[in-house]
Amino acid sequence: MAYPKNSFSRYLPVNTEALRWEIHCNHAGYSQVPPGAAYPLVPEEHPNDYASTVATGRTLGEFQVVYITSGRGYFEGERMGRREVRAGDVMLLFPGVRHAYRPSRETGWQEYWVGFSGDHAYRLWQNGLFTPERAVCHIGLNREVMADYEQIVRLCRQQPPGFQVRLGAIVLQLLAHIHSIETTSHTDVGDSELVQTVRMIMQEQIDTGIEIPEIARTAGVAYTHLLEVFRKYTGLTPYQYFLQMRILRAKELLQDPNISVKEVAAMMQFENQYYFSRLFKKKTGMAPSEWKRSIRSP
Repeated sequence: MAYPKNSFSRYLPVNTEALRWEIHCNHAGYSQVPPGAAYPLVPEEHPNDYASTVATGRTLGEFQVVYITSGRGYFEGERMGRREVRAGDVMLLFPGVRHAYRPSRETGWQEYWVGFSGDHAYRLWQNGLFTPERAVCHIGLNREVMADYEQIVRLCRQQPPGFQVRLGAIVLQLLAHIHSIETTSHTDVGDSELVQTVRMIMQEQIDTGIEIPEIARTAGVAYTHLLEVFRKYTGLTPYQYFLQMRILRAKELLQDPNISVKEVAAMMQFENQYYFSRLFKKKTGMAPSEWKRSIRSP
């Protein structure tokens, strides 16, 4: 049975400039696989070691992100086991980690993919932002993610000057979108509202020296509950988040040439000038007096 070709793939050369950005796109494409079709739909579009083993098991030397927008199928990974894949799922493939996937013969599927490499991608893995143990995640049919793939495909087709650097940036944006969507999906509405309430309290009390346990009491929750929810939602403890807000406010005050570092420390209710200076340098890499001089320099 012959199937209409509804696929695109492009394998790309990688130049020195792209390598310097530490994340670069190797290839990208999409494919509409009809029910009952062989998989991959057009094997000759791909290197043989990619196409011949994708459904039976393979190990890659790169990262890939595969987004399923219709249909269903299965994924099997050595660190995750076998599970069904459906529309709205993302499959994250890691270098050196064996995996296999294919659409169901009853439904087929629509897939978009991008393959990439680089030291920055490895650091995201090492930092635990993406892991083979969570190789499949459900993000739904998301407009931002679809727009990322559409930009990637368009650049792969047109290949304008500098396209490889731009592709690397879009791949990183795609990963950020996926991570943000997945993180938000694990946060219920009540937790989200609590975080927004606490942010408002922090903003209102930014100059008062209020402590985090008092903020928790004002929000009507236990400190331990606030700590758990805030860290899950923002990636920071309430103290770390509030301290960053206070340092940003201190930077605003330090821009006034008529206000000294000592006065800023007092206005922000820090314990003393030396404690304020130590925290400021820890967060910004510069002492308050150095930062104040730097913004006045031409």
